[in-house]
Amino acid sequence: MSVFRNLSARLALLSASLALAPPAISADLPAQPPPPPAQTWSFTITPYLWATSLSGFTTVRGRTADVDASFIDIVDRTEFPKNLFQAAAVLEARKGPLSLWADIAYSKVGVTGDALRSRQFSPDIGGSIGASASLRVRLLIAELAAAYEVGRWDDGFGQGGSTAIDLYAGTRVWWQQANLNLSLTGTVTIDDLAIARGRAIARSGDVAWADPMIGARLRHQFSPAVELVVRADVGGFGAGSDLSWQAIGAFNLELFKTATATWSGLIGYKALFVDYEQGSGRTRYRYNMLEYGPIMGISARF
Repeated sequence: MSVFRNLSARLALLSASLALAPPAISADLPAQPPPPPAQTWSFTITPYLWATSLSGFTTVRGRTADVDASFIDIVDRTEFPKNLFQAAAVLEARKGPLSLWADIAYSKVGVTGDALRSRQFSPDIGGSIGASASLRVRLLIAELAAAYEVGRWDDGFGQGGSTAIDLYAGTRVWWQQANLNLSLTGTVTIDDLAIARGRAIARSGDVAWADPMIGARLRHQFSPAVELVVRADVGGFGAGSDLSWQAIGAFNLELFKTATATWSGLIGYKALFVDYEQGSGRTRYRYNMLEYGPIMGISARF
């Protein structure tokens, strides 16, 4: 009987221990999802070429010339690299919905021949003159902007496609030098012009200003390897130029990946307009010009 009593006591003690022990986690419970990865900065650098055509007019020291030159005209009639040179690149940093970028382009363009026509001078510019011989413009345009993604949705086809909308604001800084070479086939008041080899040269000197701008960007991912980017902005508002606007559309096509970067090709189209004016009479400078043409480049995302 003592044996049965001891066995009963031990069973009771074991039951009490099991009752007080914390419950085991059932293997049938669903596993908790892992936490989302921490957002980190990614960086993209895109050097590109812009085959620029020009349409508009420019005024240098009160003398105005109309410009209508395609990129083919400029290449055909311009000495490279003396009067035709360009370097441009976009640098972008992104973290989650926030994006910061700089788009910097330098160009030196010469226009001659049928693509250039002189106008009647202002009333306070004396004399008359023959057709303009050439125009040479040096431009530096630096665009700095911050963007924020305000919407994103999947395309519903299950191929990894999505569309996102960014709103952005920033500034576009301009620096220019323009030389307008005028053939001396008539009479003209030339005390403010330089004379060289039978031509009167109107030089603008350094001209610089900054335009505030606001815009929107659409990014559509057809697949992880193909992306369409369309953006447009407007600026100036009288703070720098009277008006400036820009429109860009481009495809990014993934080419290959390395251990440190994803490389893509870029092809698209860019148009940029500005209307800026300063001074009056013989000190008047105005640049009312549309620059437009295809763009091509290659980008590396780190």
